Amino acid sequence: MEIRKNDEFELTIEDMSEDGAGIGKQDGYIWFVKDAVIGDRIRARAMKMKKNYGFARLMEVLEASKDRVMPECPVARQCGGCQLQMMSYEAQLHFKERKVYNNLRRIGGMENHHGADPGDGAPVALPQQGTVSVWTR
Repeated sequence: MEIRKNDEFELTIEDMSEDGAGIGKQDGYIWFVKDAVIGDRIRARAMKMKKNYGFARLMEVLEASKDRVMPECPVARQCGGCQLQMMSYEAQLHFKERKVYNNLRRIGGMENHHGADPGDGAPVALPQQGTVSVWTR
């Protein structure tokens, strides 16, 4: 099935990009969908297409992921400032931990680092601010 700009299609989200967009594949073609969560089955509209990947707009969540929650901010989707608010706090922590690990491995060449204990996160999910320190030998 060839998808053209503005076509709508169904997609299952399998992963998340560095900036928090959901990633799904259809016939080997990769789609990035803002506001989608791993495990969501969605209806999306093709917005911008490149040779091997494209960007789509989330139109409807057909089957919600177990990690999907209602964002605490009523304008989270329109604003775009908090890309992960539609994910449960535990899923956000896992996403961020995986992101740090992948960056340490890819950029820092730290294949066998011992990692850090992400702990339980903040006692309250919003508002918060954190800092990270990384020591190398």
